[in-house]
Amino acid sequence: MTADQLAVYEKFESNLTRALLLTRGSAAPHLALGASFTQGLLSDLDREVIVLRVAKLRNSEFERKLHLHLALKAGLTAQDINAIEEGYLTAMPVDRAALVRYVDDCILQHAASEGSFTELRKYYSQNDIAEVTHLAGHAAMTAMYLASLRIPIDEGIASWDNLADIEAAQQRN
Repeated sequence: MTADQLAVYEKFESNLTRALLLTRGSAAPHLALGASFTQGLLSDLDREVIVLRVAKLRNSEFERKLHLHLALKAGLTAQDINAIEEGYLTAMPVDRAALVRYVDDCILQHAASEGSFTELRKYYSQNDIAEVTHLAGHAAMTAMYLASLRIPIDEGIASWDNLADIEAAQQRN
């Protein structure tokens, strides 16, 4: 690794980062984008609902493993997580069910239906929905990258703690 690559890798030591470093210049921006959602419009709980649902739909054990403790920390229970992962909409509060249905449409149909957008709009602003869509797409892209390049799941998962540093460095450049 070059010194610049090593600096990126040290922020998030994982097989994902190693694989992202195979690209010419997208490793740091990809990680910074992921980190940006921690400072975004969505609550920690909503963010983890979205990522866990995408992880389930894309069969991404890496993303599930990375986000499971974050989901618990955000206030989701094991029962909540099961309902999200299995798509048990009737077992969720109506706003969360609308969020999961919207994410399902985005990931499975590649666009939200009019019905899922209208339902989600009852609970979230236009700006929130833009962020929901962007986060779902980012999580799906990460899952696709991991699966397509056969990137093995890490034995120990790196912490998100240093990812905000990547975002700050990108903004300075």
